[in-house]
Amino acid sequence: MVDRGNIMKLLLVALSILGGTPVLSAPSITYKLGMSQPWTHLFEVEIQLRGLAPSSDSLDFVLPVWRSGRYTIFDFAGGVEQFFASGKKNTLKWSKVDKTTWRVRTMGETVVSIRYKVFANEFKLRTRGLNDEHGFVDGTSVFMYVPEFRSVPVTLDVIPYDSWHVTTGLDSIPGHRFSFSAPDYDYLVDCPVEIGHQKDVVFEAEGRPHVISLFGKITYDLDSLVKEIGTIVSMNARFWGTIPYKRFVFILHAIPDGGGGTEHLNSAVLSILPSTSRRPVSRRGLVGLISHELFHTWNVKQLRPKGMDPYDWTKENYSKVLWIAEGSTTYFHGLLLMRAGFSTPAEYLDGVASMAQADRERPGNRLQSIAESSFDTWVNSTTGSDRGFNSRSDIYGKGAAVSVLLDLELRYRSGNRHSYEELLRLLYNRFPLGSGGYDIADVNRLAVELGGEPLNIFFNNYVFGTDPLPWERTLAYAGLELAPADTVPKPFLGVSTSDVQGRVVIREVVAGSPAYDAGLDVGDEIVALNGERLRSGDLLPHIEGMALGERIELVVFHEEKLRSYTLRLDRERVPSYKITRVANPSAQQKSICSSWLNGH
Repeated sequence: MVDRGNIMKLLLVALSILGGTPVLSAPSITYKLGMSQPWTHLFEVEIQLRGLAPSSDSLDFVLPVWRSGRYTIFDFAGGVEQFFASGKKNTLKWSKVDKTTWRVRTMGETVVSIRYKVFANEFKLRTRGLNDEHGFVDGTSVFMYVPEFRSVPVTLDVIPYDSWHVTTGLDSIPGHRFSFSAPDYDYLVDCPVEIGHQKDVVFEAEGRPHVISLFGKITYDLDSLVKEIGTIVSMNARFWGTIPYKRFVFILHAIPDGGGGTEHLNSAVLSILPSTSRRPVSRRGLVGLISHELFHTWNVKQLRPKGMDPYDWTKENYSKVLWIAEGSTTYFHGLLLMRAGFSTPAEYLDGVASMAQADRERPGNRLQSIAESSFDTWVNSTTGSDRGFNSRSDIYGKGAAVSVLLDLELRYRSGNRHSYEELLRLLYNRFPLGSGGYDIADVNRLAVELGGEPLNIFFNNYVFGTDPLPWERTLAYAGLELAPADTVPKPFLGVSTSDVQGRVVIREVVAGSPAYDAGLDVGDEIVALNGERLRSGDLLPHIEGMALGERIELVVFHEEKLRSYTLRLDRERVPSYKITRVANPSAQQKSICSSWLNGH
């Protein structure tokens, strides 16, 4: 990692030598975080700058508009209240410059302090949360910064409520239990902070300390979870050949509406439902989530797309290669889990078959490229809606699919001497954090180094274009065949549903399907099928047992009004797939398949 603090100091010296404007040494900056009444959801923040130039006229304090790991604009500033500024001698005047900038008139003060409160009740967004049980801070949502001093080392003093303690990836200051240091603002806000009675389990993996910090009711066997995480750490260390952190913290929240994770420089925040820890399938899901977020420690926290190194906290950071940051992480985290024994090769190939099915089922993949989807991630408010599914691609699912095919393409072109994982490691080494990041031209240049010829056609067709992915042709490089799993076509309705407190609620409607043409909509609750009450989970088994072309009647609640729809079942557009090995694979096909699945 580039030490931004040292870079700034060198630049100041250089300016002085070259006759630039004389500048004083950077101020010392201390942040304080309090929570005296946690049930009010209000964090108390103070930021003090000491050693300012007495000639300064004003300072701008800026709160970011997005957080690492989530490519969307938030209204963090909307939670700020009771802002106050003072110097050593005077109360200081201030004004809002824009929605996220507070300008303080310094009046020549060499010490300036600001205080404000932040309303925090967004645990499920993994931004900021505080209640009478615990507190959580992603620093971008709580801590302001002064742009010209963004690279200056900082100190954080936490004042926990009552007997709460603090868990964070920040470095502790010896002799001060609740004081921490960071080399700069970006490091500070990329180390989330958990405050409460969380249970911290410390263990060692690959010679480095790791912490699992647990909040909420979690019934996982911790000994086996620690062992599994240790395996995941080791497989990532082998894959990348290095570990970019001194200590790593997993913050695990079991909360209502829980689900998902966020990567950070030396931390990961994981969110699950309290009840799911008792279900084996949920345990597998958590292991996958941990694998995904840990892989991000290298891919996107260190190796960053151009336009995101450094971050601009004040606006969108556009990139056309977010499909590599997210989709390739999705691909490799699953592949590495299989190689480490969390699943069998047959189970993994079943997952690839499902990936091919999902790729072909999504209408949006035929309308939007993943390069465009990467760029538009910042504005895709409909990603989780039927419109997003029907009109837009997906950097996670489609990005993972393209990554699979890119890996096999590189292995094939190079006679199985090189692979996408090797390319990714080259990117990591050629574009370290602080170098400005990479773009698709850099990926193509390294692909030429490995495969011997440019991948312009591949990228033009499948990254910048919307051509159907060549699953059958590319899997054949490894001696594999993609074919329908069933010989008899299944009836097709065109909806997917969720169980919402025992109700069958539509969460997706496929464009051009019988359900779409009949007028069914996302959010509709399906009450009855052919005059019989429909209970949670009953819809698809009923549909699968019906005949092609059969007429059905659905009774639904649409915007609180009871409606009846009659529609005719169609033939499924995309079948369920299976992947099998060809009968007589060539030596190269055997070699590619073995090295791909086994990692050698």
